[in-house]
Amino acid sequence: MSPLRRTSPVCSVPPGLLRLPLWIGVLGACDPGVQTREGKLVEVPVESPADSGGETTPPEVEAPPLQPLDAPRLLRRISLDLRGSLPTAAELDAVAADPAALDPLIETYLADPALRERMVDLLAEQWWTRVDEFDVRYEDYDLRATEEFPFERSVGEEPLRLAAHVIAEDLPWSEVVTADYTVANEVLGALWPLDYPAGETGWKVTRYTDDRPPAGALATNGLWWRYTTTPSNMNRGRASALSRIFLCVDYIARPINFSAASTDLADPEEAIRTDPYCLNCHSSLDPIAASFFGFWWRSLYSRIEEDRYHPEREVLAEETLGLSPAWFGEPISGLAELGPAVASDPRFTSCAVETLSRGLLRRPMTPEDQAQLEALRRSFLEGGSRPKALLRAILATPHYRAAAVDAGADAAWEARETTARLLSPEQLERSLAEATGLDWTSEGFAQLRNDEVGYRILAGGVNGISVVEPQLRPNLTSALVTRRAAEGAAEAAVQAAVADPAGNRLLPGFDPALLPGDPNFDLLLQGLAWRLHAAPLADADAAALTALWTTVAAADGPEAAWASLTSALLQDPLFLTY
Repeated sequence: MSPLRRTSPVCSVPPGLLRLPLWIGVLGACDPGVQTREGKLVEVPVESPADSGGETTPPEVEAPPLQPLDAPRLLRRISLDLRGSLPTAAELDAVAADPAALDPLIETYLADPALRERMVDLLAEQWWTRVDEFDVRYEDYDLRATEEFPFERSVGEEPLRLAAHVIAEDLPWSEVVTADYTVANEVLGALWPLDYPAGETGWKVTRYTDDRPPAGALATNGLWWRYTTTPSNMNRGRASALSRIFLCVDYIARPINFSAASTDLADPEEAIRTDPYCLNCHSSLDPIAASFFGFWWRSLYSRIEEDRYHPEREVLAEETLGLSPAWFGEPISGLAELGPAVASDPRFTSCAVETLSRGLLRRPMTPEDQAQLEALRRSFLEGGSRPKALLRAILATPHYRAAAVDAGADAAWEARETTARLLSPEQLERSLAEATGLDWTSEGFAQLRNDEVGYRILAGGVNGISVVEPQLRPNLTSALVTRRAAEGAAEAAVQAAVADPAGNRLLPGFDPALLPGDPNFDLLLQGLAWRLHAAPLADADAAALTALWTTVAAADGPEAAWASLTSALLQDPLFLTY
């Protein structure tokens, strides 16, 4: 559990609290990191140097026993994390000659349009909205089978695209839950009540036209199509998802300790209202759930019911749940005031730090990360809660820049740190597409971005339902997928090189007549490894690859030999990790 949450894993509700109205948030009574006053959540102001005359001492961060990456490999990591693709040979040459060139390149990457795409991928691993099927299917809109994948991905990416827009435009993070707009493409624009401009394509800022309140991602169809509800659940799952995504407080992960003497589950609604162990969660969860009745459907699996907001149904909270909307003891009017309530919660900022740190460090946060996360949080707040300031701060940490754990360091460091990070399916896809031109699709489905007819889970990805953590270590299935991807990418790269010897990205100046022993052959081989691995090719590896080329060329010709050589480099751990 993250130290920023500081929640007690097991707690009971003091009997006196049972006399309070149901909407009073007893979470604070169970959470030593959240102060309450008269049963209500109280934000504890964070003192900044400006507030205290510059005398506040930042939290001390212990120097970890980590060896840093060299500049080219670090640039490769940063490029893959911010753009999802490899740096160019020229960029690698620049930082190899002068490591100080890293900082301006980071700024270039932060301004790159590819940052939006990468942030969508990073957040998808933790928001779990990019699923392969929703209650409302493409057939319900009379779409063709070839439109299934674009439809499903468009729905699942809507809230992610809004958050990625906030990051790319460097807007205050609060915009994610308070914006009066969403981000949609032509697929959603044609199906949902949106003012998407006719005749245009691509993801654009747009607005709903069905009178839903402004609440950023909390007012998007994409979020609540993924986190739907049932008649008995009554939006509680949605409230739980909000808490996990935006506060990093997971109600579902809390242990439950029912007392056999006091808990009668034959009537769950009665237990929710009276049993102290049920109230531990439901006294704060249910008032949040009351904010979502504008998304309440009369008939499940109905596009007419589910793609529109129903403001007239907001009053159903009182009738159905028996309470009014509130945010941890503070009454709110409903969805219209929910976003500002979330944004003002101190855990909202802490969760943003944890979410981006987890995504960029490629591992869960642990109690040992507390000091570093607190330092990042302070930096984030001092930067006006602008996401790019937070990204810069994370990229500068020794944990992010680590190549290995020092020899002789405590074994716990080796177990905790992820110094060799496995390419995600999305990073693999985008890197191969950018470098080689590979377009790995089948029946309209991107093969590394779905599991219905693709290989996302097998490649180590997240499907948002049954697999919710990215794979951190290679295994048999990921090896099989990357092998096939490498073979296809290598063939695409050689075909591109034959078609345009001077202009292709991976094998510039390609000439199939080159033979081992020719200096230009060696230069081409070294340049290929440099671009793919950001590391010089060792003499022994160069000799082994040259022998491979010679063997394949004798049997199938030079083009097949270059494809085999390129495939071998693409399957090397130096390519598949970063």
